[in-house]
Amino acid sequence: MLSRRTFLTAAAASAAIPSYARIASAQTPANIVVMAMAIDDVVNGFDPAEAYVGTDYEITSNVYRMLVTLDPEDGTRYIGDLAESWEISEDGMSILFTLKEGVVFESGNPVTAEDVRWSIWRLMALGQYPASDFALLGWSFDAIDEIIEARDERTFVIHMPEVRAHGTVLNTLASPRGCVVDKATVLEHEVDGDHGNQWLRTHSAGAGSYVLTEWLAGDRIILDANPTAEVQPNVPRLLIRNVADPATQLLLLEQDDIDIARNLGSDQLPAVREQSDLVEVSALTTAQMNLCMNQANEILSNPKVIEALKWAVDGEAIANNITPGIWDVWQASFLPSNVRGAAPSTFYKDSDRARALLAEAGYPDGFDITMDHFSSWPWANIAQAIQSDMAEIGVNVQLIAAETGQVITKYRAREHELVLIYWATNLYDPDYNARTWCINTDDSDDSELKTQAWRNHFIDDDMAARADAAGKELDEDVRMEMYEQLQIDFMDRAPVSWLLQLRDIAVHREETPGLHMGGLAYLNRFAGITKS
Repeated sequence: MLSRRTFLTAAAASAAIPSYARIASAQTPANIVVMAMAIDDVVNGFDPAEAYVGTDYEITSNVYRMLVTLDPEDGTRYIGDLAESWEISEDGMSILFTLKEGVVFESGNPVTAEDVRWSIWRLMALGQYPASDFALLGWSFDAIDEIIEARDERTFVIHMPEVRAHGTVLNTLASPRGCVVDKATVLEHEVDGDHGNQWLRTHSAGAGSYVLTEWLAGDRIILDANPTAEVQPNVPRLLIRNVADPATQLLLLEQDDIDIARNLGSDQLPAVREQSDLVEVSALTTAQMNLCMNQANEILSNPKVIEALKWAVDGEAIANNITPGIWDVWQASFLPSNVRGAAPSTFYKDSDRARALLAEAGYPDGFDITMDHFSSWPWANIAQAIQSDMAEIGVNVQLIAAETGQVITKYRAREHELVLIYWATNLYDPDYNARTWCINTDDSDDSELKTQAWRNHFIDDDMAARADAAGKELDEDVRMEMYEQLQIDFMDRAPVSWLLQLRDIAVHREETPGLHMGGLAYLNRFAGITKS
């Protein structure tokens, strides 16, 4: 780690580091790490109260800090981040957090309980999608002042409006929803009552190891060391280049034009494993690839059609032939295989069964449908495989390829018919996925709970009630039994075909170790990266 004496400030690092254009065609210097990955999923930048896709999470969690975080060695255990300790009341209805002393933001302002309170208040006031995570806990903006309290500079209290399994509350605070921003700095940049939203999309106001220096959509992200951070990064600048093509990433890595490649595909990994100067690291993530079906479409509102499409797709063939070692087959339910309580995979390709179901549904000759998908690898390849599988049962799928951000935006707006997309749970606790995939109590466009069920117009009052009850059950054994049955019913009823689960693989040059892969995007940490 750099000492205070040798540490480069952001300004000094900017002067010492070659321009982006030179970096793109020269070996990377020792005071900068260049990482290549697909970053076109970023839509509106990095305000933690608004951002919620994979790249957003990686950036915000390295720029900001939360009250608590997940233990890097045990994702079911919580450890303090900004919080020194916490205490749950005897009746289970409140949690008191005591903050560490001496932690400051990048501005030099001290981190206080008021910053914690205001960060959550601000998130709920903006009312963007991340606010739904707290709404799933029974929190609302109208009652937020009664729920969160800054008792003094170092004491923050949550008064829960209803009983809730405590793991779900701590998990939410440990996710990017719990990012704590510098209230004073953000309010200096407030425009027309936006609570600093426009400014925070392209700037940072955190206490993490890095500050956000630049984001050029679809091109690059630059992070510089935060000179006031408690945990100083080993390298003063991290440049993240948008390189979507895996073959190009490998070529850049071999030419020493980048230090780390994040999206190598199955075709590139054999070549990596033959080169002694390249090192592979990986972690099983909670990201699941799924085929979502919008029940606003009359055809897709038929449960027999939904079931038929699930039996049509050959997930095993896709995993073996397109994504070996990267995306593993997991044709199960709403919990990934590495989350406690996950039910085993049950679906597989059965074209005869699928055709029979379509006939029962009144579509013996199939139908025409569109499917949106990301244009990058492996999405385009998998979309073509699904198209072929669907054709075998008479369903004619028209593929619509687009950049990641465009597909996500269309899905958010509920304008899809079929969409091949991914979902990565924010929490290792099963409550989060159960709620977002099973609960849709208000299907209107201005619903406060814009859950994944809402995105697909999926309404099942029975499953919604059971998901809510499981999240409030304090007996963990009983709770897991409730989730198991809920997953079985979800597989039968829901307009979602789960297909694959992602293994996050990074390849770095031998002289650039230290990237921590946490399984969840917001647990990937950059500060430990070193470069010799």
